[in-house]
Amino acid sequence: MRKQIIRAAILASCAGTTTAFAADVGANTTVGGQAFFDLSHIDLKNENAAGQKVDTAPTGTGFDIKRFYLIADHKFNEIWSADITLDAQYSNASTTTVSTPTGTATALTNQNTSGGVTEVMIKKLYLEAKLSDAFVVHAGSYTSPWAPFVESLYGYRYIEKTSTDRLGFAQTADWGVNATGKLGPNGIVTYSASVLDGGGYKNPTRTKYVDFEGRIGVKPVDWLTVGAGYYNGHLGQVTAANENFPRNTATRWDLVAGVNITGLRFGAEYFQAKNYKTVNNLAASVYGSSGIVNAASSTGVAPTTAPASDKASGVSGWASYNFTDQYTVFARYDNTKLSKDVAPNLKDVYFNVGASYKPIKQIDLALVYKNEKVDNGSNSISGADANGSYTIGGANGTRDGKFSEVGLYAQWSF
Repeated sequence: MRKQIIRAAILASCAGTTTAFAADVGANTTVGGQAFFDLSHIDLKNENAAGQKVDTAPTGTGFDIKRFYLIADHKFNEIWSADITLDAQYSNASTTTVSTPTGTATALTNQNTSGGVTEVMIKKLYLEAKLSDAFVVHAGSYTSPWAPFVESLYGYRYIEKTSTDRLGFAQTADWGVNATGKLGPNGIVTYSASVLDGGGYKNPTRTKYVDFEGRIGVKPVDWLTVGAGYYNGHLGQVTAANENFPRNTATRWDLVAGVNITGLRFGAEYFQAKNYKTVNNLAASVYGSSGIVNAASSTGVAPTTAPASDKASGVSGWASYNFTDQYTVFARYDNTKLSKDVAPNLKDVYFNVGASYKPIKQIDLALVYKNEKVDNGSNSISGADANGSYTIGGANGTRDGKFSEVGLYAQWSF
């Protein structure tokens, strides 16, 4: 058994999210993987202060490998098991300003893909104890309760992240302790609850307080799933150095419903988030700064007021239809009010439409058109290409930005 575990670890260290396909490499150990890639043309035009539309990166034509996951699972016995899921991407460090008693300091917040280097990060690494179908405990970095649940209903993660994930209102995995389970006849009710660090799997930083995220799902009939979620915490930003500063608490409420019947799949997600982000410069409407803790002054004087409170809300709807086992058409529409209190006119509207073809079980191909517009300011989007996050929108809080993309997308699972 030890040889098989070592072999799986070596394979996993080469570059993971859960996949339906896995290769058996020995007793109770499996290795699988998943890759998202595309060949597309992107056109991003943002308006400057004079109202002129300016070509903006990542405008151009190219080939991207957005994600490569490699997963190793091992089952010790009927109760205990373990997983490591590794995430390979082009990456460099992004930072934020953190409040300290003597002023401010720069801290790592995320690993934004920028094409600088190739890094391998741990997305999931956890020990599982399945005490019963109703109570399964995970310790380490584990799947977050909400965003992956919506992904399972949407079905097109390789085309686009879910709305809360791509706009920065949810994580797909984080470090902490999680419990999941199925309740009732035939597991009609499912739940997932996590006590976590709050900074996401790319930022396993110890903070003063832990966050909470939970979700309940109900499947009253085979073709219908509904769910509700909740998040509360400080997103990994409150430390011993700034715990006494005025601060906000981030909260998020979620609802989703999904239908999957005789080849037809459709659904909708709604979220409302408070104090996740605050427009840090209303004149420019640069959306995306933290809304949790105000920074101390350069002389080390603690702030006396909390950062501005702000809310965001959005809805995402999707539909797809399988003509055959191989051919499918799909579409999605998102509409989000990004800053209802600070910059109420700042809005993001996104849609995609396409057709997919499945030549073999392990491969999905799709011809896709995407379109997105940000009105009255700008927003940072997690996605687009291997260069990762990009800004769409205009200057001065009054200008707009427009993004479009057409290309061939693919998913390879093994």
